[in-house]
Amino acid sequence: MVVIDTWESVNISLVVMKEPLDAQMVCGVLRVDAASPGAGVFINSGSNWWAYTYSEEFSDGLESKVAALVDQFKPRLGALESLLGTGHVAQVAIAGSVRTGSQLLLSPGVTGRLASLMMPVSVTSLTDAPEEDPLGWLDC
Repeated sequence: MVVIDTWESVNISLVVMKEPLDAQMVCGVLRVDAASPGAGVFINSGSNWWAYTYSEEFSDGLESKVAALVDQFKPRLGALESLLGTGHVAQVAIAGSVRTGSQLLLSPGVTGRLASLMMPVSVTSLTDAPEEDPLGWLDC
């Protein structure tokens, strides 16, 4: 049996990567205020990545997070293209916790909005480890 829409803690991020990455420069090019991005929105970065994330605190639904991300960055596609021109890589990343066997469905409208950003989309699901080894019955 397939369970639909049972993802928990679904986040969506615009991720920019480059080795090394200057997070302040990325914020400047994208005209993003790192000090106060908004409620439920977080900016995180590491030595080679930067992420603008709509977390579970932003809203309960993936569709509203997608709409917010697209509304935030579609007017900045020119700035994103300039980052890509300097060797940066960008993608939209969707991540969440999921029960084994469940699905997260994206409506055609959401898929179309994501496509309007013209960048790759990755989906990562985290699940609890099974309590016992599912192959434990095999003789080794």
